[in-house]
Amino acid sequence: MRKDVRCAFCKNIIDQHDVEHFYPKHFWTENLDPKQNLLHICSNCNTLKHPTSTDVDFIDFLSDLMRRNDEYSDVVQDAIFGSTSRYRADILASYGKRSKKTKLLIECKSSGFPQLTRIQDQIEQLKSYAETYGKCQLVLAIPATLNESDREAIKDTGIELWDLDFLAHRFSEQLPDAEPGYFNWLLAKRLERGPKVTREDQLALKLKECEPGKRDWSLYQDLIGDILEHLFCPSLKKPLPEHSDNTKTNRRDFILPNYAKSGFWKFLQRNYMADFVVVDAKNYTKKVGKSEVLQIGNYLKPHGAGLFGMIFSRHGCDAAGGLHTLREQWMIHRKLILIFSDDDVHAMLIAKRDGYSPEEVVEQKIERFRLSI
Repeated sequence: MRKDVRCAFCKNIIDQHDVEHFYPKHFWTENLDPKQNLLHICSNCNTLKHPTSTDVDFIDFLSDLMRRNDEYSDVVQDAIFGSTSRYRADILASYGKRSKKTKLLIECKSSGFPQLTRIQDQIEQLKSYAETYGKCQLVLAIPATLNESDREAIKDTGIELWDLDFLAHRFSEQLPDAEPGYFNWLLAKRLERGPKVTREDQLALKLKECEPGKRDWSLYQDLIGDILEHLFCPSLKKPLPEHSDNTKTNRRDFILPNYAKSGFWKFLQRNYMADFVVVDAKNYTKKVGKSEVLQIGNYLKPHGAGLFGMIFSRHGCDAAGGLHTLREQWMIHRKLILIFSDDDVHAMLIAKRDGYSPEEVVEQKIERFRLSI
């Protein structure tokens, strides 16, 4: 094998590699050599589906697509502007015909996590750019699917959103000639999916239709089990439902055995004693608080299920007793308990549908929790 074969995602030189078809057959062109329709992926990236990507890589990729599209001109990366206050625009470009050109100032984000949780920061940053630069059309480009509230917030400010759908369809003709890589794969994957309703879409709809409260508690519990299995198995083992400890006093809704040998779940296993992932599903009309955190905390034992737990509740955790108890369980007992709302579950489902890793939502939860202490 040639020594210079590199993984298309992490860019590491690989001795052994998997080969995947890069473009779906119906997306081929007459000029596309079948040998070019192959993507080299190392076994780690192919298994984890969690490739390395950076804003710089995405800026390079999007700039290349725009230069290949006749509707865009004067494409400049990392453009410095301003006199009193100096700013750097990811991309400056012109759009349209010669007589009706619009100047575009584009901010690029390579991933939906963790940036999407701070969409207001991105809006304010772009608005400050416009005040200094002058007349232009502001654009936020991100190869992901934003939630509805974030999309509305962007729309209300007059900023154009170039999300995964927009990018895939606007630059569909340029993709076959662009350099293969992670972002090209994401857009090609979106085109291949078309209008098809995916398993992730179906689960998200079921979650939306499930009413919070006592009546649908069993439906919610079963649904969370199905969602966890779809998102994280086979990295984790299939959820074991309604599991209790030896005393029969502490019962949890699900236990997911964690025998991962690499990747994110191995990291949790090694650093947070997550030999098993303990899960509670609370179909509450209110936020969970102290008592619910203590319930799952009582099940977590270093010589039993481990010290990592997840609570799924419709509206998340209250900011008083619940958050205080989460911190207490971590700081005193080293028990890490994370709480996921419907928005978090939806974000994980959409991430998996779009080709991202749903584990990124869990990563983000841990980072925000640890850094808030």
